[in-house]
Amino acid sequence: MNLKRYGNSLFARIILFGLLLVVLGGGTRYYFQARFLREDLTQLVSSQQTALAEAVAQDIDTKIQDRLRLLERLALTLPPALLDQPEALQAWLGERYQLNPVFSLGVLVVDTRGRVLADYPKVAGRVGSSIADNPDFVRVAQGESGVGRPRLGPFTRQSVLPMGVPLRAPDGSVRAVVLGISALGAPGFLDRITHGRIGESGGFLLISPADKLFIAAGDPDLVLKPTPAPGINLLHDQAMAGFRGSGITRNAKGIEELSSIVGVPSTGWFVVARLPTTEAFAPVRRAQDVVIRHSVTAMLLVFLVVGFMVRVMLGPLKHAATLADAMTHGEIPMRPLPVVRDDEVGRLTTAFNKLLDKLTRSQVKLERMAHHDELTGLPNRVLLADRMRQGLARARRHDVRIAVLYLDLDGFKPINDRLGHGVGDQALVEVARRLSSVLRQSDTLARVGGDEFVLLVTDVTREEEAHIPVLAERCIDALLPPLSLQDSSCILGVSIGIALSEADDEPEAVLQAADQAMYEAKQAGRGRHATAPGARTPQAPARPFIRV
Repeated sequence: MNLKRYGNSLFARIILFGLLLVVLGGGTRYYFQARFLREDLTQLVSSQQTALAEAVAQDIDTKIQDRLRLLERLALTLPPALLDQPEALQAWLGERYQLNPVFSLGVLVVDTRGRVLADYPKVAGRVGSSIADNPDFVRVAQGESGVGRPRLGPFTRQSVLPMGVPLRAPDGSVRAVVLGISALGAPGFLDRITHGRIGESGGFLLISPADKLFIAAGDPDLVLKPTPAPGINLLHDQAMAGFRGSGITRNAKGIEELSSIVGVPSTGWFVVARLPTTEAFAPVRRAQDVVIRHSVTAMLLVFLVVGFMVRVMLGPLKHAATLADAMTHGEIPMRPLPVVRDDEVGRLTTAFNKLLDKLTRSQVKLERMAHHDELTGLPNRVLLADRMRQGLARARRHDVRIAVLYLDLDGFKPINDRLGHGVGDQALVEVARRLSSVLRQSDTLARVGGDEFVLLVTDVTREEEAHIPVLAERCIDALLPPLSLQDSSCILGVSIGIALSEADDEPEAVLQAADQAMYEAKQAGRGRHATAPGARTPQAPARPFIRV
């Protein structure tokens, strides 16, 4: 008997491993099966809790959105003349409030100085008071609609949630602020949080990470209380940092819980569905008892059938190894291996296929990186030069021309200096998006420098040459609206040089001509375009340059 041969046999090793399983007995099976059952049950309960949390979060989000839309309608329909007529304004609010009384503690109109002009329903002391120092009011008075910080109402002495929208004049300035106040404990608002239950002892929490507050909970003592300090509940710490999902954690009271976390999109809050693991994993304990009672019989059956099953289960692995070896030696082309079953062998085969796919995608990505700007995704100088060569070749064959528009941003350096390069990168991405929106599908927009872009228009006929300055105007107009960057409104301009190819031009010559024309546009006052000499397109009127 060749013991070395059997010792090197995977089949023989698996048989010996089966004998070891028999010797180890039910204790080993007890441990591992309990572990796997716990993982499966964790996944099952987590998915159920996540579904419940998503339903609750969607319900809250819908109610928040409905209330904000109601305030926006009130702001749009409120006659400005009523701002100077408190009694008429009070009556007007009352009529609208009765139609849809979703704000349990009323709707207020506040002037830009923070003085309450009118409210409905009336709350003693509220009209005529000042909320000028309230940060939520200040934010809305500056033109930003949204949900405020949950707090204890100064007039109602209830836990409230304020929401507000600006009332704008025709010129866009803020004339007043419309606020809606809801009690957190109002019926029909956060009932699914405060009264919802999971199992016998589980429930929900609603948390504002920005304010580090419990907004609502099944336990009334938690409402408007600060969230636990970092380090007490690790899963909570992850949720405050942006994690959304499920996990097992130990809460501030030392109770181990299975928690699922889902965000409320319109507010930045998140809903936590939680259930103590003692209740969640009760079926695991029952299953462990069953495993102990039947472990001996199960081990004997495994031992008897292992020889047959090994041959069946290892067949696909052997076949996959043969194909992989043939691909390694170049005998067959690279292709995904067949996945026969969803088991360890199947997962190994799937992992090989994913690795093969990743290598293929990496090769494609490297090729893209060689021809595109990493920040904006636009073509770079290499791809631009190739397309210019192709465009010039077609131009010579078909008696047409190419047009090159060299764009240099005006006022970009102050953004980089004042707000940083990260914000500058955001500005470049937004500029690329706006410029791309005015182009035809056949045009090419490339980034060739820090704040320099080139627009290539091919197959320009004699009749179409006069439209090139119009395209330049559209590019200039596309950058006129201010950019919102890091809570700042920034204005960028662009100077454009235009060059049209001649019969024997090379790509670099056309590009240099457009570059020179761009500098002439900057010297002439910026925020305009200029055409290189020799091109048959008219000059456009000067456009004033607006600095950041």
